[in-house]
Amino acid sequence: MAFPSSWVDELLAKNEIVSVISSYIELKPKGRKLWGLCPLHGEKTASFSVSPDKQMFYCFGCHAGGTVIQFVMDMERLPYIEAVQFLAARVGMEMPHEVNDRALQEQRAYRDRLYEATQAAARYYCEQFLTDNGKAAREYAAKRGLSKEIVVRFGIGAAPDGWDALLNHMTKLGYSQKEMIDAGLLVQNIDRNSVYDAYRNRIIFPIIGTNGRVLGFGARVLDDSKPKYINTGDTPIYNKRNNLYGLYQLKNAKLADLIMVEGYMDVIGLYKAGVENAVASLGTALTQQQARLLKRYVEVVYIAYDGDAAGQNATIRGMDILSGEGLTVRIISFPDNLDPDEYVQIYGKEGFDRLKQNALSLNEFKIESMATGLDLGNENEREKYAKLACAYIGKLQPVEQERYYKLLAKKTGYDIESLKMQGRTGIGTRIKDIPLTRGGIRKRADIEDNERSILERSLISAAVQNLEAFKLLISQNGEAYIKSIEYLRLLDAMRAKDFTLAGYVSALEQDEAEHISAVLREEGVLDNPQKTINDGIARLQKLDRDEELADLQQKLKQPDITTEEKAETLQRITALIRANK
Repeated sequence: MAFPSSWVDELLAKNEIVSVISSYIELKPKGRKLWGLCPLHGEKTASFSVSPDKQMFYCFGCHAGGTVIQFVMDMERLPYIEAVQFLAARVGMEMPHEVNDRALQEQRAYRDRLYEATQAAARYYCEQFLTDNGKAAREYAAKRGLSKEIVVRFGIGAAPDGWDALLNHMTKLGYSQKEMIDAGLLVQNIDRNSVYDAYRNRIIFPIIGTNGRVLGFGARVLDDSKPKYINTGDTPIYNKRNNLYGLYQLKNAKLADLIMVEGYMDVIGLYKAGVENAVASLGTALTQQQARLLKRYVEVVYIAYDGDAAGQNATIRGMDILSGEGLTVRIISFPDNLDPDEYVQIYGKEGFDRLKQNALSLNEFKIESMATGLDLGNENEREKYAKLACAYIGKLQPVEQERYYKLLAKKTGYDIESLKMQGRTGIGTRIKDIPLTRGGIRKRADIEDNERSILERSLISAAVQNLEAFKLLISQNGEAYIKSIEYLRLLDAMRAKDFTLAGYVSALEQDEAEHISAVLREEGVLDNPQKTINDGIARLQKLDRDEELADLQQKLKQPDITTEEKAETLQRITALIRANK
């Protein structure tokens, strides 16, 4: 979504970057910048810099950078629009489209009312957990080994065994039946024209969004009745496809990876055992939206679904969604159809850590899964499995093929060369059932330090710092020697009269914002703008000539080059060598 530039300028001005970042870390002045320990990656020496004059930040360690908007996106793990909303709320600014839209204002006010209702319900359930109404829930929690600390951390509560306990409580607080229905707290029986509590005689697990608000609830029976779990359906403030249980508790944690499990008690059971980085989908198969949410936190996700057939099928679906979003996927397999909670109760954290260390890569799991239902002791079925696996391996990168052919040879007993030959045929009847999804890992923008990138960055930094340098770069056609698309877009934007670097960067995607912010590395006293620009362009021109020389010298080695082409090539090589002197 594009916001009016004047509105963004006001937002950035009211959310002064030093003030915002100082609420997260301590900053100390050094030169023209402020410095601190980067909150986005672990470090002992301050490499995180803030430029008050440009209203930008840049980390020399992890290369994160941008405006206060990009900082909030990283720290609060929010997408762009939500980060803008976060900053607008911080200073009491209306979003542009809401300023004169009464209907939108009313909708927002109503959503806020529903948030207040779910928060009040969560408090009520927590209070009930400690009363006689919560005795059965407390006994269940004790049976599962849930300490007071765990109950408090996850906000666990209890719904009384009645049809209108919550209804009566919320009515006294001033909430209408419509508000309670819309928040998912009541169920309406249209035939009888009546309403009743959505959850009765159940232990309650509040679902908390990354913004800290209660969105809905999960509720488990305390006996053997069905259904075992009831979850809040979609409401104006909650969509299960866009949220993950347990993620709020990890909001400020420094995470190397996340464990993806299926249920509330899997998250809590793993936490109890000492595995504190698990999250769960909310009564739905893993979605693309949830994968994108995970990607804001980590680059590596371990899928730890139940060991039964349904869990394995969910694993196959989930790993392709995660991989498709550029996440590295590992699969933890549980023996004997156990779920994660059951497994750690028996084998503890040490056992879980062993499984994690031996977790399968996405490709390993797919290759292993092809043997499901086949008897590898039977020659015909072993051959069938080998053909399936070879058809899959044959589509991988050469280095990966080498690894997996070796594993397949050990599993089937076939010769590696025979397997490779089979893989080159591409024959495999079930390969379509096991989709190949490849995606790169989303990392911080790589800030290259080869000669060209350093020169381009230096020129752009000079142009950003000094109007004379910018005009000189344009007048000397310096753009013709710059290859970075991001820098060329920036130079084009700088032609506008109302251009500000912070305003420009604030609207960029994360990777491009980090790339542009790297120009802050080259900041310094610009004593001679003309010399900086002229020298930089001259050195880039020489690099271009050197690249052309290398290409022409390779052309001379081609066996099919004609006499005329060879003469022209030698003439051009001579001209380039003279120009370089």
